[in-house]
Amino acid sequence: MAGTSLGTLITYNPWSVGPTALVEDVAARFDELHVHHVPVVDPERKVIGLISETDVLRSRQAQRSVLVGANLSETDDAPSVFARDVMSRKVVSISPTTPFTDALKLIIDRHIHALPVVDGDRLVGLISSRDFLREFSYGELAGTREPISSLLKGKAPEMLEPDAGLDAALLAMNESGDSCLAVGQGGCPLGVISLRDIVREKCRAEAQNAAGAEKQKPLTVLRVTRSSPAIRSGQRLCEAAAAMIDHNLPAVTVVNQSNRLLGLITEDGLLKALYDALA
Repeated sequence: MAGTSLGTLITYNPWSVGPTALVEDVAARFDELHVHHVPVVDPERKVIGLISETDVLRSRQAQRSVLVGANLSETDDAPSVFARDVMSRKVVSISPTTPFTDALKLIIDRHIHALPVVDGDRLVGLISSRDFLREFSYGELAGTREPISSLLKGKAPEMLEPDAGLDAALLAMNESGDSCLAVGQGGCPLGVISLRDIVREKCRAEAQNAAGAEKQKPLTVLRVTRSSPAIRSGQRLCEAAAAMIDHNLPAVTVVNQSNRLLGLITEDGLLKALYDALA
């Protein structure tokens, strides 16, 4: 597999938008299609940008800040926000014949989660980090049947307390450089939380406040913590990947027989292990 093309991992003829697509329409389609990225193309389908769900969420935050600053409500006329206003313009793309390991290395090294596939300059497909993770979950590639213990560090990671604020969680992520953290009490995990979860929840709360809803209690990480299945250190890495796919999780917690946290296995960690095994 290391020297072959990406084959069935590519989604051909993916959903794409033009630069004048309204961001609100893009957001609605994200929810409808359960995707997190969309290429932005010109009339010749040349890729000119890429929009992530996080780009959309942050755009909504910025727009609401403008409305609040101008003493306007969500129902007042506000400037339209287009795809070209929020898209990332420095897009990393690949061709259909790019070797598997080369594409995987781009995702790991550039810290990105989607690669447009182009033939010349024209968009023909899209591949995401989730596509690689799904391939990992089948257990047929090198390294995928190694024990989960091979990725665990000597000391269990620090967990966020369930009553910690979302801003505190963001700070912890910035300090650790991680986009996922475990949440728990007394050494036992309750689940995981991701950067996307936090941004989405903060946007939801800001929208409610802007609409004049009753003031909520301070937002805590427990509100957006996602439960992780019980994963043991003796299971195989492909089983951790399968759990992430089945439960739509960015990470899973690894626990011992007493349900004490041993470690956190992330999508990024699994993809790095896969690359190391194939390289």
